[in-house]
Amino acid sequence: NWMVCMGVVMSMTSKSTLGKILAAGIPIFIFFALGYEHAVVNMFVIPAGMMFGAKVTISDWWLYNQLIVTAGNIVGGLLFTGMAIYYTYHRKEQVSTSQN
Repeated sequence: NWMVCMGVVMSMTSKSTLGKILAAGIPIFIFFALGYEHAVVNMFVIPAGMMFGAKVTISDWWLYNQLIVTAGNIVGGLLFTGMAIYYTYHRKEQVSTSQN
């Protein structure tokens, strides 16, 4: 999820449409090419496979995939992206030096 979040953040930094497309597409393509999993995608793909006869139970899906992938998405999106942006752009309070 870190790569997907970076695609969103990077696309917001570009002013041109082509730049936005490339900035969003490259990290998402890498995410896909490496075979990583995303919780939202798995909510469709695994039940679809189950309907087509995959030998996966609902408990297998949730215990061995969905919960782990969701935890990874939270860590990737919140900690790796959100906290990095917060610490990069967080403004400290300005201390007033004037005395009344």
